[in-house]
Amino acid sequence: MSKKGFTLIEVLVALVILGISFTWLIIGTNQSIDMAMRSKFITTSTLLAQKRIADVVSSGQDKAAGSEEGDFGEDYPGYKFTEKVESTPLEGCTKYTLTLTWGEHSNLETEFTAFLSSK
Repeated sequence: MSKKGFTLIEVLVALVILGISFTWLIIGTNQSIDMAMRSKFITTSTLLAQKRIADVVSSGQDKAAGSEEGDFGEDYPGYKFTEKVESTPLEGCTKYTLTLTWGEHSNLETEFTAFLSSK
């Protein structure tokens, strides 16, 4: 008389293999979501920084040395910036550093530096 079907050991081994596979799928999904969020931040912050630097340059006013903080309004919630203007050894040239952060705990941050000359 032959027995048909699976033993308890075979079923448990199959369940362990499935459990490990699903764990790796969940980890991979979480990593891809994190990478997509970081990619969105980098793209958006680069565009916002270009706009902010263009606004500073087009204003035509010489920025005095110091720091300033702000945000980008309701259109870009959670995005904040810190500007820092420093003098340089070159006359008429200042170092402009713009740091952008996103998130309540500022877990994502990027920094842009430009050298501005007075006209």
